[in-house]
Parts: sequence; C-alpha cells; structure tokens
Amino acid sequence: MTLINKLIMKSGPEVGKIYKLDKDEFIIGRELINDLIISDPEISRKHARVFVKNNKLYLEDLSSTNGTFQSGKRVNKPVQLKSGDLINLGKSVVLEFIVEEIEEIKPALEVVEKPVKDSEGTEELKVVKPAEEKLPAKKVNPLKPSKKEKPLKEHTEKKATPSVKDKLKNMPTWLVVLLITLLFLLVFCVLPLLIIEWTNQWCNLFGTFFNQIQPGVCP
Repeated sequence: MTLINKLIMKSGPEVGKIYKLDKDEFIIGRELINDLIISDPEISRKHARVFVKNNKLYLEDLSSTNGTFQSGKRVNKPVQLKSGDLINLGKSVVLEFIVEEIEEIKPALEVVEKPVKDSEGTEELKVVKPAEEKLPAKKVNPLKPSKKEKPLKEHTEKKATPSVKDKLKNMPTWLVVLLITLLFLLVFCVLPLLIIEWTNQWCNLFGTFFNQIQPGVCP
C-alpha cells in the first residue's frame, strides 16, 4: 500500500488546487523560488514549511508576519500533521492536509495444488494458472485488388514473347514458300558448289563437260 501526501487549497487565490508533497521539504510562501507559491499580500516571502522526520510529516512556521495555524491553533514550533488537518496561513489562505492510500496491484500468482497420486503410485503436481483474458478476434476484410491494378497474370502474358511456331503461323503463305525455296537452293545447289570449289574437284566431276566446251582445260 502506497501513501500519498498532498495539500488542497480550500481558500485563497487558487481554490481546489492540489499540491503533492513528494519531497522531504516543502517551502510555502510568496517568493517564486518556493515549492508552493501563493500570491497573497498576507503571505510572507517564506511563510511555512512541511518536512519529513522519522517518516512523519511536520508543519513549521518560518517566522511569518501573519502566522501559521493548525486546526485553529497557532504553530510556534514544529507540529505533526494528520490527515484532515486544516492549515491557515494568515487570514485568507486555508490548506487541507490529506493522506491518500493507494493499493498496489499485484500480478496474479500461480496456485499449486497438492500432489495427487495416480494409479501407479506416482505423485503429480498440478499448476493452475490464472485465466487469461482473450480479446475478441477482429474481422479482417481481405484486400481487394485495385481497379487500376490488373492481375499479375495479365502483365506476364502480355510481356511473354511469342514462340517460333506462333511467328510461322502468323506469316503469309507466299513468304513461307519463298523461304522454303531459298533453303532448298542453299542446301542442294549453293552448298555443293562451295564444297567442290574448296576441294578443287571440278575436273574430276565435270572434266568431260569442260573439255567439250574448251578442249584441254582438264587433263
């Protein structure tokens, strides 16, 4: 359990304002360097202080002009504060001292049950864990493809290059016949002539023909 000490202004320039006493010494007065600044002409520059001693809070008057009072009694020496005490500073400022108790939230501990013997005589420990809160599952809407974006399959089909068969199918018939004719001439006419020329077989193959045209050309 945690104790929180605080002062609540009941009368004065800032009624209802709460000041937490989170320091070992808390100076009250009119000066700007004080911990609790009260802008009132009846308040001295350093009017009073609240301090901790032996884990208890005390109120002390700092030789103020208009005096410090605890529950109607003038404070001449440090007095211990109790929750609910009213502190009068001069005639116009009233502070209430409050001690608030806050319970600390401790995590749930695991409960270990007594060992239970099974049919074989062995002992088993059962650990009961605190129930976990399950959050309701949220429905997730599937992402719909944007109208502007086309499926990937369409892009790949457009980018795919046509095969040779597709090209031949798309070619006109006369062009196909022309290509076949040129290929035939290349294989059966031009290529054999080149081989004969490279191997110098003209006279061996066509010697009689050349001698009839020009005698003595081929031996």
